Amino acid sequence: MNVRRKPTMDDVAKAAGVSYATVERVLNGRGGVSREKEAGVLDAARKLKLDRALHEVSVRWLRIAILTQKPDSPYYAALRQGFELAQKSFETYRVLCSVTFFDDLEPRSLANVIARASQKADAMIVVAYEHPLVVDAVSAVAKKIPVVTVASDLPDSGRLAYVGIDNRVAGRIAGELMGRFVGRDGGQVMVIAGLRTYLGHEQREGAFRAVLRRRFPACEVVATVESREDERSTERLTREAFRKYPELSGIYNISVGDDGIARALKALRREQQTVLIGHELTPVSRALLIEGVMDAVLDQSPFVEAVRAVEAILGHYNRGAPSGLPLQTPISIYLQENLPAEF
Repeated sequence: MNVRRKPTMDDVAKAAGVSYATVERVLNGRGGVSREKEAGVLDAARKLKLDRALHEVSVRWLRIAILTQKPDSPYYAALRQGFELAQKSFETYRVLCSVTFFDDLEPRSLANVIARASQKADAMIVVAYEHPLVVDAVSAVAKKIPVVTVASDLPDSGRLAYVGIDNRVAGRIAGELMGRFVGRDGGQVMVIAGLRTYLGHEQREGAFRAVLRRRFPACEVVATVESREDERSTERLTREAFRKYPELSGIYNISVGDDGIARALKALRREQQTVLIGHELTPVSRALLIEGVMDAVLDQSPFVEAVRAVEAILGHYNRGAPSGLPLQTPISIYLQENLPAEF
């Protein structure tokens, strides 16, 4: 009678092409093994179905450098909370999420922070805009460790993956909503971007304009201005726009500062005449939807983005079981009548 022999660490060593000592260090979490050999050992052990809790095996703590803007706006605050949740959720896999905030948004400053943060990291997650200095800095890091971009992609940087919404789809949705809300007679429309050098912002604006041009030609985009991701600037930008275009029919706010736009609209008594569409369901945008000042909000679930970004890094290092969730996160459209319960 043949009894199937259980696989051993010797079998794993032969399959992975490494020594017994290397397998022992990997499976007992003793460290001192390269990332490539670690991945090979774990892959071989799983294929051989070694009788171990391999999903819990890690050679050492995996250090993930996370680089974002300061959590001054609701989106970045929610993103930070998402990474805190990911840290707790994936602690079994020995993950350390270290968040670094950019000092400012100048490209050389971003590039310096990216280079510095990568020095003691095994992987990087970054939210950054497209600029030659920034792309070069990320490309240099991506040659050494896996990099995941979030919210706005850097497709020419050699990054491992992009996690976030399809920003062109978001822009098209905003364009259709604007065209329908403004109505058949159309009118003048303004776009407020954060930074157009963010690929995501550029894609949203381009798709928004394309839909209006193709399907709602009576809606004319008369201006695109930049808030530079400064929430305090949107009230001033809105007031300046109305001095040039007193009958402005719609505003598409791609980034932060819905409350500033709302203050300007109320002061000018235009809150019921001017359609306002924005991004991210926050306490502020929720209140503005209920009040009727905002007409629609497109939400991209930064919590989900943060968790999926960390999962992408874990997948690269063969740690944990893949969730099967797509890297492209869904877009939710919120109007006054379909707001979820507030927790």
